[in-house]
Amino acid sequence: MIFWLPSARPRATRFVSAAPAVVAAFVLVLAAVAVPRSALAQSTAGGASLQIPPGARAEGMGRFHAAITDDAFAPWWNPAGLAFMRGFNAGLMHAKLVPGLADDVYFEYAGGSTYLEGWGGVAGTITYLSYGQSVATDIGSPDPLGTFSSFEFSPSVALGTPILPNVGLGVNLKLLHVNLAPAQFSSDGDGKGTTFAADFGALYQGHHALDDFFGMGPAEATLGLGATVANLGPDIALVDQRQSDPLPRNLKIALSAGARVPETFSVIVGAAMEKSLIFEDIPDSIQTQLSFYERNEVLLSGGAEVGFMDLAFGRIGYIFDDPGEIKGFTYGAGFHLQRFGIDIASIPQFVELDRVTKISVMAKFD
Repeated sequence: MIFWLPSARPRATRFVSAAPAVVAAFVLVLAAVAVPRSALAQSTAGGASLQIPPGARAEGMGRFHAAITDDAFAPWWNPAGLAFMRGFNAGLMHAKLVPGLADDVYFEYAGGSTYLEGWGGVAGTITYLSYGQSVATDIGSPDPLGTFSSFEFSPSVALGTPILPNVGLGVNLKLLHVNLAPAQFSSDGDGKGTTFAADFGALYQGHHALDDFFGMGPAEATLGLGATVANLGPDIALVDQRQSDPLPRNLKIALSAGARVPETFSVIVGAAMEKSLIFEDIPDSIQTQLSFYERNEVLLSGGAEVGFMDLAFGRIGYIFDDPGEIKGFTYGAGFHLQRFGIDIASIPQFVELDRVTKISVMAKFD
C-alpha cells in the first residue's frame, strides 16, 4: 500500500511504502479524531493530538468535564478549573487508538498542577500521539531506504485564577509540533510543522449544604457551568504556508449537578455541547442534504457518575457526533484509595473503528 506525504504539487521522486496495518491506522486515526466527515470540512484541521480528550473519568461519564475540572486533566477540558484546585495533582493516561490494527498507534498524556497563593492554580502538561513506524522506498524499487516514525507532541502551561468566590478564569498556552517524516523521505518540504495555540476558559462552581439527602445524611450539593474556547492560534503548515491547515478550534459548554454524602454516596450528572469554530462556505445544494448538527458541526454528550464510599465509581454516558459519525454509549469505572486512583473507560469511535479503552491514573496531595 502506498501512502503519499502531504504535497500540493506531487513532483517527488520518493514515496513511502508502509505495512498495510500502519498505513490504515494512520489514515483511520486522522479520520476518527481530525476529519469531520461531512461537506462542512473540505479541508482537514491540523493537529489531531489536540482533539483527543484525556482522562478516562471524563470520557466514561459523557464528556461534560468542562463543568467539573477537578484533576490534572483540567488544562485540556477547562483551565479555569485550576482556580479551585488545591495541593498538588498529577495525572497520566494511555490509550491505543486502533486496537487490533496497529499496536504502535497510541496517545499519551502527562500533567501536574499546584496552587500558588495570590495567583491560583498552575499546571504543566505534555501530550504525545504516535502514528507508528513506516518503511520508505524509492519510486520503482521495493528496496527499503529506511524506517521512520510519525508523531505529534504538544507541551502546555496553564493558569486558572478566581475572580469571584465561585467564578474562575483560565488560560492554557501550548506548543504543537507535528513530524510526519524526515526531509529525505517526504515528497515536498520536510514533513514537519510547528505552531502554538491558546485555550481560554471560564467556570462557575456553586456549593450548597443539604440537611439530608434521601435519608443518607447531610450532603453537599454542587452545580457547575463551564465554557472553553480551544486551540486559537496560527495555522500549521507541513509543506509551506499556502498549504497550511487550521487548528481544530472549538467551543465547549458544559453543565453539571451533583450531591455528595461524605464517605457514603455521591452522584453527578451533566451534559455538554461542542461546536467547531472552523467556518466554511457551503453551497445551498449541499446544505439541504445535511442535518442541523452536520451543518453546524455540533457534538452533544452527557452522562452520570455514581460513587460509593468515595472508593468505587461507576460511569455511563452517550456521545452524539453526527458530523464525525460517532454515536454510542460510553462507560467506565474508577477505584480511588486515599491519594491515588485509577480510572478506565470504553469509548466509541468512527463506525469503521473498534471501541477504544482509555486508562488513566491520578494522585492528589494536600
